[in-house]
Amino acid sequence: MLMRYSTLTGTVLLLLVAIGCIAAHDQVGAQQPGSPSGGAKRALLIGINKYRAVPKLQGSLNDIETMKRVLVSRWGFPEENIRTLTDEQATRDGMLTALNLIVNETGPLDTVYIHYSGHGSQVADLNGDEPDDQLDETLVPQDGRTGAIPDITDDELDVIFGRLPTKNAFIVLDSCHSGTATRSLDIRTRSVPQDIRVDLYQAAPIPGVHTRGAIQLLPANFVLMTGAASHQEALDGPVEGRYHGFFSYALSKSLSSTPVGATPREIFRGVETELKRIQTHFGRASMPEPQLEAPPDLLEQPLLGAAGNPPSRLAWVEVKPAAAGTITLVNGLILGAAPGSTWAIYPPGETTFTPGRALAIATVMHLDGQHAQAKLHPAGKKIQDRSRAVASLPASTGEKIPVHLLNVPSSQRKQIEQMLQKQIPNLELVGPEQAPRYMVSTQGSTIQLLAADGIQLVGAFDGNGDEWAAGVAMVVSRSAHASELLTLDNPSSQLKIDLRVANAPAPGKPKVGTRGIAVVAADTQPARYRIRKPGKPRTAENTLQLQVKVNADAYISIVDVDSEGGVNLLFPNDYAKPSFYPEGFVKGGETVLIPDSLHDSNRAGFYWDYSPPKGMDTVRVFSSTDLETAQMIRQRIKELQATASKTAGKINSRALGESIDSIRGDLAKRAARGIVAISDQTSHQPGLVSAEASTEPGTPPLAVPSTQSDIVATPEVISTPPAGPAPDWAATSITIKVEG
Repeated sequence: MLMRYSTLTGTVLLLLVAIGCIAAHDQVGAQQPGSPSGGAKRALLIGINKYRAVPKLQGSLNDIETMKRVLVSRWGFPEENIRTLTDEQATRDGMLTALNLIVNETGPLDTVYIHYSGHGSQVADLNGDEPDDQLDETLVPQDGRTGAIPDITDDELDVIFGRLPTKNAFIVLDSCHSGTATRSLDIRTRSVPQDIRVDLYQAAPIPGVHTRGAIQLLPANFVLMTGAASHQEALDGPVEGRYHGFFSYALSKSLSSTPVGATPREIFRGVETELKRIQTHFGRASMPEPQLEAPPDLLEQPLLGAAGNPPSRLAWVEVKPAAAGTITLVNGLILGAAPGSTWAIYPPGETTFTPGRALAIATVMHLDGQHAQAKLHPAGKKIQDRSRAVASLPASTGEKIPVHLLNVPSSQRKQIEQMLQKQIPNLELVGPEQAPRYMVSTQGSTIQLLAADGIQLVGAFDGNGDEWAAGVAMVVSRSAHASELLTLDNPSSQLKIDLRVANAPAPGKPKVGTRGIAVVAADTQPARYRIRKPGKPRTAENTLQLQVKVNADAYISIVDVDSEGGVNLLFPNDYAKPSFYPEGFVKGGETVLIPDSLHDSNRAGFYWDYSPPKGMDTVRVFSSTDLETAQMIRQRIKELQATASKTAGKINSRALGESIDSIRGDLAKRAARGIVAISDQTSHQPGLVSAEASTEPGTPPLAVPSTQSDIVATPEVISTPPAGPAPDWAATSITIKVEG
């Protein structure tokens, strides 16, 4: 939903963060008035899961808990200045009272953050301020759609926020007002049908709203972020062990690690990146496209730095020593401390969280409510009470592969279940209330394997039971383990990677409307390529080129995971010329094009032509400040390729799982000082790809060397490679739809 607010009292910076349903629960009257000279930080978080008369949500309270923790630990908001309104508190009267109260308490130097997570809807526009669709957007309170209780309209919010005296108010909306259907049984939309009780909105005019047409509208001076465009669905589903609004979760991740002084555009790009990762995890063909609205000059101004610098570089949780060799991450689940996740431990009071300088690392074993019990490495390390932990590696997706049977006739269900269980030892058949990784359906005599959204087709299989089940098992097992590569991430990294396909249109200037408001829509749609047919010319539609930029000197490794789980190390590779970014080293801040040209005789010495299979590919780029980490990643990828190749189509799930675990373990060690990673002495020469590996499905045929370049600066001019005792690494992905 996109809400538009006029500014009635001068310059106001609003980042409207409405996120569907809000968590956390404090007394409404506990917040102290802000001092104009002190520049207080204050927040109002509203979340609703349990509605009286409309479908419930599951992630809104979690959204609010997470955002509260991020505001406190990352941005220095005092807990006593954060008011939360949840479920039964968030009635229409309760919401309006809390909104008016925070406006009344705010001083001109204060920083204000307002966040809504819950259902949104629409009602007929009664004052003519919505000429496009003639509908007012609304927020649905907890008691909405009962009796004579109307929704809260954007016109009402306009009047309230128009009284804010500060330049530094931030508001976010994770709700939607119209949506499309999803077949996923575990992902819900945050919208309810349009309210047709128009008489309720006519009967009780809001002071100030009826005169809006007579007021000369001032140029709006705020930043607005919404979870979806007004015609799209905002989604609520399971992420990192518990439910969240996808937009709220992505925003919390961006705000947890974004640099001090980040602009709305930079924070928005972080949201976009995280949503793409969620899209890959759930196998969704599409995702909602969040929107950013602001006057053009505010798009490049710091978003959360107005009331002083934040106290730490990252969001963190407190650590308490437990039994020998273990610790407790206090309320760790709020920041994603799921079993299997890895955390870096720093001393009490730490704020910089320098990569590679942690005291120890800890792996979460199990949860005790919201607290996480974790095992220390090294086990004998003494950890002080009130030490701090930051996320280092997210949890793996687990050994079990959850599959749901969708629209399978009862006469076939038992046989299909038995054949799948026979062929996939780690299969877990799940019901409609659990999150699957894949769905299985039937169409006539064909068995269809679908992605988690129940829409994207992964594969279709014919034949007798053994034949189709073996085909499904091969794709499911290999894809499940290959997808583990996509969970390898370093939330505490200082490296930032900008990755895009070269044929994507360059970001243009945002469209500016009549009120001087620029609108930026997130790009969450996959890039599209076609399989290059034999004899056809090489073009930007059938041959991949990537633009990569890292914010510091780094070594990059590029990996492709195709729709059937085939894994290929794209770069560095056997065909690359020695002078083309040796060892994958790139200069910080420089945009590089790989390969450099699609013309004959390019400088790279290779091309990435698309070949079968069709489907959704994911390209993951790893960057590291040290060569050793890059070599380790490349070697492990080659071992993964070799394991799949030797099985000749029969998947050894255990061997593939061990290969992924070895990468995870080696990366985890790099978080702590005093833990030395020993390189594998049997490694191949860095940057080489075996010929056997290059025959994997989805591996692009590579062509002969060349010398021409279209865009990239001459890669032979290489400065001194990055050095230093504290290695750092990061990763990011793009999704590509490969068509026939």
